[in-house]
Amino acid sequence: MQLSLLFGLCLIHWPLAQPLLSYRPCNESVVAIALSQIIHGLQPRQLAILAMPSSRWLSVDCANNDTIQVDDFIQRLHKLYYKSVIFYDTELFFDYIEANLLGAIECVNLIFHEPDELSARIQERRLAHRLSLYMFYWGASKPPNATRVNFEQPMRAVVITRPRPNAFRIYYNQAMPTAKSQLRLVNWYDGENLGLQKTPLLPSAATVYANFQGRLFHVPVFHSPPWFWVSYNNDSNNIGNNIGNSNGNGNGIEEEYENGGYKKANVTGGRDHQLLVLLRQHMNFTFEYIEAPGRTQGALRGTDDNGEANDSFTGGIGMLQSGLADFFLGDVGLSWERRKAIEFSFFTLADSGAFATHAPRRLNEALAIMRPFKLDIWPYLILTIVFSGPIFYGIIIMPYKWRRHRIAMDVERLGELCIHMAYINEITPCVLKVRHMRPVRPPTSAEMPAQLFQRCIWFTLRLFLKQSCNELCHDYRTKFLTIVYWVAATYVLADVYSAQLTSQFARPAHEAPINTLQRLQAAMLRDGYRLYVEKESSSLEMLENGTELFRQLYAQMRQQQPYDPQGFLIDSVEAGIKLIADGRENKAVLGGRETLYFNIQQYGAKKFQLSQKLYTRYSAVAVQIGCPFLDSLNDVLMHLFEGGILEKMTMGEYEAQARQMTKDQAQQSKELAAVENANANANANVMSNEVKDQPQHNQDNEMISALNLRMLQGAFIALAVGFVTAALMLLLELFWRRLNLALSLRRWRLRWRRRWRRVKRTLRQLTVRIFAPNLG
Repeated sequence: MQLSLLFGLCLIHWPLAQPLLSYRPCNESVVAIALSQIIHGLQPRQLAILAMPSSRWLSVDCANNDTIQVDDFIQRLHKLYYKSVIFYDTELFFDYIEANLLGAIECVNLIFHEPDELSARIQERRLAHRLSLYMFYWGASKPPNATRVNFEQPMRAVVITRPRPNAFRIYYNQAMPTAKSQLRLVNWYDGENLGLQKTPLLPSAATVYANFQGRLFHVPVFHSPPWFWVSYNNDSNNIGNNIGNSNGNGNGIEEEYENGGYKKANVTGGRDHQLLVLLRQHMNFTFEYIEAPGRTQGALRGTDDNGEANDSFTGGIGMLQSGLADFFLGDVGLSWERRKAIEFSFFTLADSGAFATHAPRRLNEALAIMRPFKLDIWPYLILTIVFSGPIFYGIIIMPYKWRRHRIAMDVERLGELCIHMAYINEITPCVLKVRHMRPVRPPTSAEMPAQLFQRCIWFTLRLFLKQSCNELCHDYRTKFLTIVYWVAATYVLADVYSAQLTSQFARPAHEAPINTLQRLQAAMLRDGYRLYVEKESSSLEMLENGTELFRQLYAQMRQQQPYDPQGFLIDSVEAGIKLIADGRENKAVLGGRETLYFNIQQYGAKKFQLSQKLYTRYSAVAVQIGCPFLDSLNDVLMHLFEGGILEKMTMGEYEAQARQMTKDQAQQSKELAAVENANANANANVMSNEVKDQPQHNQDNEMISALNLRMLQGAFIALAVGFVTAALMLLLELFWRRLNLALSLRRWRLRWRRRWRRVKRTLRQLTVRIFAPNLG
């Protein structure tokens, strides 16, 4: 429907369309015959024609054999069963090509106009692509001069000339892999005898770019192990030395890049460096390393200095986008935003996103006696101990409650019928002879023990704490429940607790690992963890453009340093691993799992914790959009992948790093042995301290350690807490008793004082009664 609409617009847009498209019988045009045969040699799926009325090669006069009649040419194309659409407006023509590129549809375009005016506009609108072929009908005897027309890659351009009336030559700008704009003769058409010289009309890109014949490519690079090892050297005395020269070894010292002011980079190794060397051997090209701007992959600018929208990139991707570079390697991840600016080859690494944190630390042994029960078990255990006492009290008290109900002795039940024997005896005194018996008294219920509830509580507590205790009641219900409690306390709690406690003492417990995004988010909120990510990387794009949990993590990262919203960005993954190795605070680094794993090996894998796979990510060779040799590059990469060479190269880089680490450790051992031999006569205590300071002896967290008293410090702490609590209770009791004793002594003194006064009064009265008469 879109093609129909465009075709309809083309028909009504220009007033010359009607006379050009109206078919009138005339002599066959030589140019129309030749162009139809040339187009037939391409065998395109569809053809778009730009017939500008101002072109000197178009004519409505059938008598002029030097020009082409569009109606005759269209008729011949339809006889060959080719779809065609004709445009008389340049903007509509460009919109049609852009729509085909968005749909990845290959399109052949025939233009009846001079190429010098349209080639610049095609490059400006980014319509130069390997899927679009632009055929310019020049009509002159020679192709245009290179100084006048410059077909820059990735634009595919064909110029058709007419050296003789019945002869046409076809020039192609991508006939040689070493040339970027030169036109080369690839075919011709002879209208008198041979017709088209060969088919297909143009050489295929697979044959042209299978051998680059020593062509030089510029490759931006920055330090990103294990993909590239770059040594940054700012020595100005060695600027004249060549690095990464035409032999493609990538060695040398930085110097100013000739055209764009970029510096050449000193690459010493890496997985992608080995891959580029292997590609050079297969495709016969040379390369030169240049330093990527900002030493980053590149990020979308978003807006320019004027605040307008800007879809350009920075870093190495920006160099590809602007045409200053040809390749870009080094764990370049694929993303939708990057696909709009550059293209990617067949993937060179199938990786996944992950993050790294420090290894789970050893937990404090003071809490070892509490650790066998997890947090979700402690509530049930406490509730069981709390409710055991009341349940025990209820089981004991129920028989006492039942015995309090008095039973009526003169009532008998016959089913649901109640018969009162006193009434029967009253109405039938002569029928039933009832012997007068002593009335039967109901058995008196035994009294409940005093303070039964408190005794039940303390009984269950002492039972669970494995203390000696006496049986509270002798009935079978209480005995059965006591046995159940005893079995639960002895075989369930005590034995399981002892087994887990012994295992934790034998292998010290560590904190739970942070290996999922949910745990990382909780650690950032609860423990103040900081998450870092490499600047202008695909991992940062995942956080910025992600949803749900990734969006929340990105918001937390921006808030973790309020004074610096961009403080979570680091220069490389290696720098983030160094931050974690410092161990001064809790940190995490997000990146590719392979990159994290390799950098972790440098500092010791046992010091770090690598998370689970978060998402799938692919890395590939980045090239310019519309790159003409992308298919040839993909063929080589697919063969390397199918043969397992890419994986072998990655593993080889890991093994090389392991050998380097082994050499470093051997060197450290030699230096340590030399120090020990030099200090053989030194003090033994000093020597032991030096040995303890060596990192290879710090294996407390790596080996199973024997049980010692230091691991039991939690039990001693609990015992000390119990002693302190008992002492405080004793002091409080003594103080309370002292208050009661003082009050009792005061009351006793007052009481004896009253008694003493009463005795004195009594003695005085007796003395008066006895001695008063004698005195008279």
